[in-house]
Amino acid sequence: MSDQQETDGRRLRAMASRDRIIQAVLALIDEGHGIPGAEVIAERAGVGLRSVFRHFGDLDGLYVAMLDRLGSRYTPLVRSYEAPTWQGQVGESLSRRMEMFEGVLPYRRAAEAYRQHSAMMRHGMEALDRMLRGRLQGIVPAEHQADELWFEQLDLWMSLDSYGRLRDRQKLDPERTYQVIRTAVDALLAAKS
Repeated sequence: MSDQQETDGRRLRAMASRDRIIQAVLALIDEGHGIPGAEVIAERAGVGLRSVFRHFGDLDGLYVAMLDRLGSRYTPLVRSYEAPTWQGQVGESLSRRMEMFEGVLPYRRAAEAYRQHSAMMRHGMEALDRMLRGRLQGIVPAEHQADELWFEQLDLWMSLDSYGRLRDRQKLDPERTYQVIRTAVDALLAAKS
C-alpha cells in the first residue's frame, strides 16, 4: 500500500469516526437524554473516549459540530418566500418555523440545561434567535418595525421560546401549539392591514 493510500484510508476512517460521534450526540438528544457526557457519546458511537476529544478538542467543540449538523437539516426552510405580500410571507415563515421548532425542541431542552456551563452553547442559541429575528426583519416593512411594541410581540410569538413554552409547560400538542401561535400572529397582522 502506498503512503498516499494509507493516508487517505486514515483520513476516511477519521471522518467516519467523527460522523459517528456527531450522529451519536444527535441520537442521544433525540431520545431525551439531554446533553450526554463524553463516555456515553463514545459508547454510542462505538469509539474510544480519547477519539471524542481527539476529533473535537472538548465537548464544546463537539456541540458546535452538532449544532452545525443540526442547522444543515433546516437549510431548505430558508428558501425564498412565494407569497406576494409581506403578510403572506410572515405566514409562510411561521409555517416553516413550526416545522423546524418541533424538530429542534429536544435540542433546545438539552441546551437550556447545559447553557450555563458552555459559552458555545449560549452562542449557538443566541445565533439561532438572531437569525430568526433577522429573517423577520427582512420581511416586515420598516414602517411597521418602527412600531416597536407591535414588532416585539410578533417576534415573541414567532420565537422558539414561545413554541417551547406552549409545548413543554402548557403541554399542548404540535397542532394546538400552531393554532395558538397562528391566532396571535394573525391578530397582529390584522392590526397592520
